[in-house]
Amino acid sequence: MSFKRSGIPRALLSISCASLVGGGGILSANAADSAVLKAYNLYNQKQYGPSADAYETIIRTASPEPRLYYYAALANKAAGRAARARQLFDYIAKNFGGTQEGLMSQSALGIAPSAGAVAAPGLPAATATAVPGPTAAASAGPSLPRVKGGLAFTPEEIAKEGANAIDQSRYPNCWFEASMSALAQLPRGQRLLANMIHYGQGDKYVVRFPGDGKEYVVSEADCEEAGITNRALWASLLECAQIKKFPNNQGAGGAYDDQSRLEVGMGCITGSKAEILMMNANTSASELSSFIGGAVRSGNPIVAGTYGDSALRDLPDLVIGGHAYTIIGIDQSRNMVTVRNPHGAGSQRFNLADDPNHLKFEQKGDGVFKMNLELIPRYFHSMARSFI
Repeated sequence: MSFKRSGIPRALLSISCASLVGGGGILSANAADSAVLKAYNLYNQKQYGPSADAYETIIRTASPEPRLYYYAALANKAAGRAARARQLFDYIAKNFGGTQEGLMSQSALGIAPSAGAVAAPGLPAATATAVPGPTAAASAGPSLPRVKGGLAFTPEEIAKEGANAIDQSRYPNCWFEASMSALAQLPRGQRLLANMIHYGQGDKYVVRFPGDGKEYVVSEADCEEAGITNRALWASLLECAQIKKFPNNQGAGGAYDDQSRLEVGMGCITGSKAEILMMNANTSASELSSFIGGAVRSGNPIVAGTYGDSALRDLPDLVIGGHAYTIIGIDQSRNMVTVRNPHGAGSQRFNLADDPNHLKFEQKGDGVFKMNLELIPRYFHSMARSFI
C-alpha cells in the first residue's frame, strides 16, 4: 500500500492495515484505508458522534490494537459518551500498559504512571502531554496525539489568546500579521488557521495556506533562529511559513506587483479575494461605518493601512506611518472604531492631548486603541476585508 497515495498519516495506516486486513480481518486494504480515514477526518471536522460510530464499527472486526482503541476512546469522550470512553481507556491501560497509548490512557483515567514507566519505542514522548486529563478546562477542547499529517492545533487553542497571541517580530510583514490577527479573533478564522498547520516528520510542522497549493515545512527551531517571537507557537509557525513564501517581501505586491500588500496579505491567509476601500478626505463617516460594520457584524476579517510619515507629519501622532492594523470592532453609536497594532505588547502608545474624554482617540493595552470615524480617512489610506 502506498502511504503517499492515500495521504493518511503513517501511524493511522498501521492500525488500518495490520488490524483490519491481517489476522482474519474481513476488510480489504483499500477498505481499511478508507474506514480509518473516514473516522479520522470526522474527528478533525468536530463531528465527534459520527467519528465515534465509525471507530466502533472498525474495532468490532479488528484485532485489538492500542492506537486504534485510543482513537476510539478520544472520539467517544469528545462525543460526550464518557462511560464508553472510560471503558476503552481502562481496556488500553490494563492490556497495553507499556505502550504510549497505555500511559496516556492512565493519564485520562487519573491514574499516575508506575515508577520507571517509559514511552513505547517509535512513538514521540511529546504525545504524552497532548491529551487533556480529566481536570483540563473544557475550553481547551480535545487534542490528538502527534500524528504525521494530523492537525497540530485545535480552534480552541487558537481562540485561547486570539489576536493577542500575535506580536510582530523584526520582519516588515505587518501586511500579513494584521490579517492573521483579524482571523485569530473570529470563530471561523480560528478554524481556518487551525486547518493550516499539520504535524510533519519528527519535530517539523507543515503549513498550507488556503488556495496556495504549496507546503511550507517549519519547526520551532526555525522560528527561534529567525527571531520570531509571537506569544503562541501557532502564530510563530504561520509567520515563519509566510517568510518562506515571501522572502524579503518578494511577491507581497502580487504576481505583477500591481496589488496592495493589504490585499495580498488578506488573500494569503484567507484564500479569498479581498475587497478594497480606498479613502481620501471626502470619504464619509457613513461610508466607513457601512464598510467596517458589514465585516464586523458578519464576523469577517478587515484590516487597514496608514499613510506614510510624510503625509502624517502635520497631524498629531496617533499611528505608525506606513503600517497595517487590524480592525476589531466598531461602536456605531459613538462612531468609534477599535483597532489593533500587530506589534501587540510592544506597540508604541499614543495620546491625543486635547481629547481628555476620549471622544476622538483612546489608547488601550496590547496595541489596541479606539479612533473616531472622522479621523480614520486622515490617518488611513485604505481598508481590505474578505468574506470567509
